[in-house]
Amino acid sequence: MAPSTEITKTDLRKEFLKKRDALGSEERARGSALVRQRIFQHPKWKTCSTLLCYVSFSSEVETHTLIQEALRFKKRVVVPVHDPATKETPLSELRRFIDLGPSHRGILQIQPEYRRLVDPAAVELALLPGIAFDRRGGRIGFGGGYFDRLLPKMPKAFRLGLAFSAQVSAIPLPLESHDIRMHAVITEKELISI
Repeated sequence: MAPSTEITKTDLRKEFLKKRDALGSEERARGSALVRQRIFQHPKWKTCSTLLCYVSFSSEVETHTLIQEALRFKKRVVVPVHDPATKETPLSELRRFIDLGPSHRGILQIQPEYRRLVDPAAVELALLPGIAFDRRGGRIGFGGGYFDRLLPKMPKAFRLGLAFSAQVSAIPLPLESHDIRMHAVITEKELISI
């Protein structure tokens, strides 16, 4: 039988995914634009040269525009390459947005012929997705553990969670020893510094 924290995390995933999915497309677009503005004002954005950014899908805070802006600003953009077979997440430099194409689960991913592997230790700013966050930097993702295995390989990266305010839990999330906290969370309404 799974530990009670797993049951709680599963319940929280369902609850916060329902809240995120309930946001209308216009509300998500407006919220994503406000999150983007807050990122552009953040000191870590201004000083970093290499940043990791997830490629948004479904009802996540939209990052396609953010990635294109980062490329325009001449930032070195790194994206995850999820490998469902090994559960590893190598990173690849993305030089052009059009190098992305569909992969498993419908998430855009850099196509094999354009992959240029990057050492995760080079990442200075990591823009991370999640289903739920709390005000102490706690994060619950989809449960695959991809980012939890990847983040320890990025010792100098400032970890910034991107979310809508509906995804911020009023109470601390149940975390386990392998769960890594964010340094800050940005929503359309605020910057939560941890």
